Amino acid sequence: MIYDKIEKAGRYLGISRNMDRAIQYMMDTDFSSLEDGKHVIDGENVFVNVMQAVTKADKNEYEFHEDYYDIQIDIVGNEDILFASQYQEITKPYQKDGDIGFGTCQCEALCHLGPSRFAVCEPGEPHLPGLAAGGKEERIRKAVIKVHR
Repeated sequence: MIYDKIEKAGRYLGISRNMDRAIQYMMDTDFSSLEDGKHVIDGENVFVNVMQAVTKADKNEYEFHEDYYDIQIDIVGNEDILFASQYQEITKPYQKDGDIGFGTCQCEALCHLGPSRFAVCEPGEPHLPGLAAGGKEERIRKAVIKVHR
């Protein structure tokens, strides 16, 4: 997990070539100017999905990926994201097609996103995005940069 302000993202350059592409894109891009949908940065190695969502106060299934990092960025609105280091129970086994699985966890860290912050979820790391900040549900617009490991 990495959690920081977008203005400080350059400190994470050097993790990998694909992560460097994603970080540079994040620092150079005005996400509010992007249309909803998938935007290719470097083929299937690095791309961003821009979407509308409604935060929820009662989500409980963490997700995980094996092939991709997620870089979570709020464009409009605020959400909380939870992180854990291990699952208590896998509720939906990992599916290679879609690169996603789900389970229940004991929360170990809560991060508050917002337009000036980002969170990197590592492959295999349980995370639960889309939570209502302060318990107040709201419509948000967000970007998720997918970075192949």
